[in-house]
This record gives sequence, structure tokens and C-alpha cells, in this order.
Amino acid sequence: MSDALTTLSWTVHPLVEHWRKSVLLGFFLVFLLLIIYLGFQLIYVAVLSAIFLIGSLYKYFLPFHHQFESDKLIITSCCFYRLERPWETFRSFYTDANGVLLSPFARPTRLENFRGVYVRFGKYPPEEIINFITNKIKD
Repeated sequence: MSDALTTLSWTVHPLVEHWRKSVLLGFFLVFLLLIIYLGFQLIYVAVLSAIFLIGSLYKYFLPFHHQFESDKLIITSCCFYRLERPWETFRSFYTDANGVLLSPFARPTRLENFRGVYVRFGKYPPEEIINFITNKIKD
């Protein structure tokens, strides 16, 4: 295998890549938190709601660095998240417009979304990512 296919590395940051949607999301979150505050008239309820809302959208707000190595996949984000899996873990994969779902199952199952790993393309060329995964995961 050539050196070009032994490693791939890129960063995905949806907040920056889709800045128009991000502005709309910001307005929506501020509006929603304002409604929550006015409804309960308690600042700590609004603060807790903000923490839960923003926390649940961490994959949108934080940049994720994807690294494909010859023996493993590494996905990191700041100091909060690190996923490292050997390629042998995955037995199949499925592509869509935004990324690839790497599945530990040989056949489709409902558990794939919970046990699989979703890799976003971001601005990186999807063809290179799919070719790399195809070389690593033999169906």
C-alpha cells in the first residue's frame, strides 16, 4: 500500500462550516432559553436548560479531529472526547451525504447507531475517505 493511503487526517467543525445554520441555531437557542426563563421566572432553570441544550449539541459546537491510521481510527475533540478503535472492530460500513457509519456488525441491525462510529466528511474529499475505509474493511 502506498504512503498516501497509510494515514488520513482532517478536522470537522460544523459550527464554522455551516455558519448560516449556526447563526439561526444561536437565535433559536437564545429565544428558547428566554421562553424558558419567562415561563419559570427562575434563572437557575434557564441556566440548567442552557447547559443541557448546549451539552446535547456538543458534536455540533466542538471541532472533531479524525485520523485514519494503518491499524486504527482515532477521533478526538479538545480534552473531552477521544475514541480509538482498531480497524478489525468494524465489519461493514454505510455512506450517506455527510459521512460514513462504521458498523461492528456484518449485517444491518438496529444496534448499529449505538455501537457504530459515524465519521463526518467535513471539507475533506469523500472519495478518499471511502477508498481508505474500503481498503480496511472487506465486506
